[in-house]
Amino acid sequence: MNRIRHYFFLSWFALLIFSCTNKKEIYSVSMPSYMPPLPKNPSHNPMTTEGIELGKMLFFDTKLSKNGNISCATCHNPKLYFTDNLQTSHLGTTGKKLPRNTPTLINVVYSENGLFLDGGIKNLESLPAAPLQHPDEMAMDLKKLPNLLQNDKDYPNLFKNAFGTDSITNALIFRALAQFQRTIISPSINSEYSFVSKWDSVKQEKATFSNLELKGQSLFKSHCNTCHTAPLFSDYQFHFAHLDTITNPTKINDRVELGRQRITENPKDYLKFKTPTLRHISKTFPYLHNGSIEKLEYFAQPNDSMKLNIEEQKALLAFLKCL
Repeated sequence: MNRIRHYFFLSWFALLIFSCTNKKEIYSVSMPSYMPPLPKNPSHNPMTTEGIELGKMLFFDTKLSKNGNISCATCHNPKLYFTDNLQTSHLGTTGKKLPRNTPTLINVVYSENGLFLDGGIKNLESLPAAPLQHPDEMAMDLKKLPNLLQNDKDYPNLFKNAFGTDSITNALIFRALAQFQRTIISPSINSEYSFVSKWDSVKQEKATFSNLELKGQSLFKSHCNTCHTAPLFSDYQFHFAHLDTITNPTKINDRVELGRQRITENPKDYLKFKTPTLRHISKTFPYLHNGSIEKLEYFAQPNDSMKLNIEEQKALLAFLKCL
């Protein structure tokens, strides 16, 4: 009986030690009170400090590309508010222009009804597969990627710290990248990439709008707020893009742009795109799905739905620059 008790004690003690040494530090993003709650993390991929650190390392690692000199951050550059400021990127392995403008990753966690401008990807765990494999982006063979990282001196241990196993798979690579991207939030309190705008500072009572900016805010609420709703300044829904696309449809590398119709195959979704966030809009130029608009001033000009005089145009533009 004493032997049995001794055995169970040793087993319990070993299990306790194993659990403590493999316990992950759950990461929680702290948000200002005026921001909406963050979407719930998927049960199979809880955010941990170790997972986020691994995801960040992968995000900036050029090993993930075929030619070894392109990372996720090449087109989603934190210094450029997680975009590239190009009309359409040509930074991939072939140097060919991509058909669409690179969207910012800021607040991508809130895009719950589909990622990409046409909603073609369901969630952040599925997102990396497309750019990693695309021949004009990172052109990586996903059959080779796990072995490539497995042979790295650091990655096996980092994966073990994050996921409890040093056996690297694409699924775990994607989960780590998803965890990191869920921390790219504007604004947050404890994220490394917490971009705080003047609009945020006003909400936090650390700044005040000028009279011109206040007038612009009123105009924005009248003309733009339906789709670009505060505080995210996007409804993350799909809307018809812009009248310019009717007469000048995008065609790059022999691909005709269909917008949301590419996914749904519904003609009613032709040239519908997800509403872009206007957060830090003055930093994430050029604009529209095809990058055809270079300057923010374009959107303050009078059009069929918005008749603004010169002073009103200045006011709206001043407010947009606060976002």
